[in-house]
Amino acid sequence: MAKIIISRNHAVIREVELDKDRMTLGRRPDNDIVLPHPAMSGAHAAFNFIMNDVFVEDLGSTNGTYVNGKRVAKHMLEDHDTIVVARFQLEFIGGPRRLAAAADGPAAAMVGSIEVRTGPSAGKRLTLTKPLSTLGKPGVQVVAITRQSGAYYLAHVDGDVAPLVNGVAPGKIPRRLEHGDAIGLAGADMVFHLTPA
Repeated sequence: MAKIIISRNHAVIREVELDKDRMTLGRRPDNDIVLPHPAMSGAHAAFNFIMNDVFVEDLGSTNGTYVNGKRVAKHMLEDHDTIVVARFQLEFIGGPRRLAAAADGPAAAMVGSIEVRTGPSAGKRLTLTKPLSTLGKPGVQVVAITRQSGAYYLAHVDGDVAPLVNGVAPGKIPRRLEHGDAIGLAGADMVFHLTPA
């Protein structure tokens, strides 16, 4: 399983398994990984799984996130990469996370849908059964939602203003959607749902 080994002053503090699709790191107690230090931002960085790859993403921290000595905004991690945040060193250890999950047996097939909460289409629900669905207003704001191996990913494909997922722009890398995610798109509020097929 993919994990990080957290050290400070060359002494290992703890190991953390990256067992969720997105894990946040920061000083505040609402993070998945809490490192209480004044040089650490409240929400400093996040680890994101995209398919079998793990990306570290700086969340606009004051002191930055560094991978192998270079400051990064978003970076795909490789085995034994060294990440520095505030006064901490994190060694990334890659692992077959998806394969381990699959070994537990076949998961129940889930189907995604988008429920529109506000705007002209409020109350409508779109079931995402196709490999690719697009939503939004062409020339204003459009997203593509792709279905891959039972998971759904959102990508911004058109428009100058990025959509929001849980209040945060997804960036250039497709964002995996989780049940209950709030999506702000072309002036409308929507919610992503996963239900058994």
